[in-house]
Amino acid sequence: MRRKILLAASLACLPAAGCDSQACTLIGCGSSFQIALQRDAWTAGKYEVTVVADGETIECSATLPLQCDAPPACPEASQLLLGLDGCALDPAQHKLGSLEFQQGRAPKSVSVQVRQDGALLGEGEYSPVYSESQPNGPDCEPTCVGAEAVALALK
Repeated sequence: MRRKILLAASLACLPAAGCDSQACTLIGCGSSFQIALQRDAWTAGKYEVTVVADGETIECSATLPLQCDAPPACPEASQLLLGLDGCALDPAQHKLGSLEFQQGRAPKSVSVQVRQDGALLGEGEYSPVYSESQPNGPDCEPTCVGAEAVALALK
């Protein structure tokens, strides 16, 4: 009896029966391109991150130690996020995390400069190569665009 019920359930939604046999999941897209900022010790001070993406200059800034209620470090319209990590932890654990371009922005050319109190800590230039993926399966939204993440070592 149990086998007949399972067989009937499996036959109930055959493509010939006119129903959609594909079930889409709800996985979303991550960032399109990410640059991890790496430093041995993050010390107190004012950090300025200048990003030039396809010729557009974006200025981001943060001060360590962090304030949990601080506004976003980058202009919202830029579709660029600067991760500020550890605001609820001991100030010795506060740091800048990564730069992340959000979906909808996939620059072909990116240059970055990171400064602390005016002193250059590091800079890098990148030419991301993007690919498309559909994390919920073929014919399911969304279609995500992403490039391999990189790291920028700072002094």
